[in-house]
Amino acid sequence: MTNSLENLPPEMQQRLAQIMQQAQMGGQAHAGAPVAPQMQAPPPKLAKPPSLMDHVIALRQEVHALSQQVAANSQVVEAVGGAVGRLYETFQPSEQPPQTGTYSQDFQDQRIGNQDVADY
Repeated sequence: MTNSLENLPPEMQQRLAQIMQQAQMGGQAHAGAPVAPQMQAPPPKLAKPPSLMDHVIALRQEVHALSQQVAANSQVVEAVGGAVGRLYETFQPSEQPPQTGTYSQDFQDQRIGNQDVADY
């Protein structure tokens, strides 16, 4: 029997050694004086399956959490939309009458005017 105990994990070997020691101590106590029966803890209560009301409560909590997420998402979308609108207003061309050339043509004319173009 000791050979089969050696194949067990160390935790199991320790637990079995404790059980065997308790059994030996219990046998010695019965030989001497009578021992009061040990109070055992009541067996754990079995978890009852969830009722329909439990499911309804859980679903309501889940819907509430999702509605909070949707509200937060809406606030973020609204804030981003406002920021994009402000950026658009910043870079939108003004209502001034158009100049003779296009914006890129005017920019190119400015650069050429400031530099010596003989090298090109």
